[in-house]
Amino acid sequence: MDSSIIKNVMKKLTTFHNLTDEEAYNTITELSKGNLTDSQIAGFQVALLMKGPTISEIASMARAMRDVAKPVRPKVAGRLTDTCGTGGGVPTYNISTANAIMVAAGGVPVAKHGSRSIAGHSGSADVLEALGVKISLTPTQAERLIEGIGISFLNAADFHPVMGRVWKPESELGIKTIFFTIMGPLINPADARAHILGVYKPELVQMVAEILAKLNFSHALVVHGVDGFDEISLTGKTLVAEVKGGNVNRYEVTPEEFGLERCSPETLSGGTPEENTQIFRGIFSGKEKGPRRNALLMNAAGGLYVGGVASSLRDGIELARNIIDEGKAEKKLEEFIKASNEVKP
Repeated sequence: MDSSIIKNVMKKLTTFHNLTDEEAYNTITELSKGNLTDSQIAGFQVALLMKGPTISEIASMARAMRDVAKPVRPKVAGRLTDTCGTGGGVPTYNISTANAIMVAAGGVPVAKHGSRSIAGHSGSADVLEALGVKISLTPTQAERLIEGIGISFLNAADFHPVMGRVWKPESELGIKTIFFTIMGPLINPADARAHILGVYKPELVQMVAEILAKLNFSHALVVHGVDGFDEISLTGKTLVAEVKGGNVNRYEVTPEEFGLERCSPETLSGGTPEENTQIFRGIFSGKEKGPRRNALLMNAAGGLYVGGVASSLRDGIELARNIIDEGKAEKKLEEFIKASNEVKP
């Protein structure tokens, strides 16, 4: 991409004009080749954020990022699933990461995409590393883990050349652009097409669902807890957009529908990666029975549902309870830690 093209892209964005599909796609491919400077990358990130990305722009950028990613192609019998959300909601104890382990323990193959935290205390990479999971893997290693134990972590910076380029400008700016929020869950390098995806703003529910439909996801739930959670919420109502067969169905759920009591947001808070590992182990061992466990049950129900082993969210709740009570979650976590450190290159 020569300088005149990126300048034209910047001119359009800063005057609040939308990019064509080709412009959005090509900007990402050229970025991945190292043809943009850090200043141009930072400018592009901020300008797109300030204009507000469209569904077409995000879908085109996501396609480009998938095309230039290091591919992971495990051979699995089940429906390959991800639990990666946008982040940016009310801080919790890494529910979506705990959910990935729960879903894998339920027999669903999981390719957990994620990264380190930019603005919060603990991203998925941070808490898994604190647990002892090896988070930096080659594509072959990730494939072997998914095929062997049913789960692998896919660190975005290792698989996406674009993520490696945008990380420095974004972390220095201290803001959340679409790359590590909206974009992250859309570009799983293993091409997982089943997904429970939490978003941090209510207006993103329909938008992200339409993008998933455009990208041919097989079954996905886009969720937002109206109290500000990028998860299925135990504190009140959750907005849900279910994507299946190219269609989007909107509805709402509450904890009471699943026989669970509401709680205050503070009871779901986490802390440092090390503190969050203790929460994980407390829930998985069966020692913790309160709101943190119940919040995980609700979100695991969603993961088990899109993963194809639960017929409904209500069915998923009972399955999730059994996964913890029978020790399967705790066993899967220990298996994950051991196998990730022993997998051959």
